[in-house]
This record gives sequence, structure tokens and C-alpha cells, in this order.
Amino acid sequence: MKVDDHLKRCKNCREWTNGKLDHCTFCGAELDAEYKKEIQKRIDLGDPKVPLLQVHNHDPVWLKLVKRPIQVAQLIFYAIIAFLVYLTTTFAH
Repeated sequence: MKVDDHLKRCKNCREWTNGKLDHCTFCGAELDAEYKKEIQKRIDLGDPKVPLLQVHNHDPVWLKLVKRPIQVAQLIFYAIIAFLVYLTTTFAH
């Protein structure tokens, strides 16, 4: 093996193996099985969507003028909530 190869320790047999492979070269166990399950779980759940009022191209001009300020207010509200969550987690420790 070259010096620049990425090595991982197999959790099953505790031997060092090539980290680019999916399975251990010594015992055949799957490498990073928990990590792959977590990634798949996150993919299945999907990205969290922030519910924003949508402004469409086909909306009339007057409706766009009404929707834009509401959309900006929503973003400001979400920013304030995110800042409060940040402060809460910072001072909780």
C-alpha cells in the first residue's frame, strides 16, 4: 500500500484496511455501516423545507407587490428565531 492511501480500522476484526473500499479486505465486513445507515436515513427524510410564501412569474404585478413584503417579513421572522435558538444553545452550556 502507498503512503498516501486512506486507511480505516475495521470495527469487526480491528485490522487496518483501504478506506476507499466498501468492505474490509481481511474479514469482509462492511466499513462505515452505521454512517451509511445514517446518511440513508437523512436522504429518506429529505431536506427540511422552510414554508415561504411563493411569488410566481405568472402572478399579476399587484399580487407580487403584496407577496414580496410578506415574504421578506417571513425571512426576518425566521432569522430572529434562528438567532434566539443560537443564543439559547450558547448560554445553555
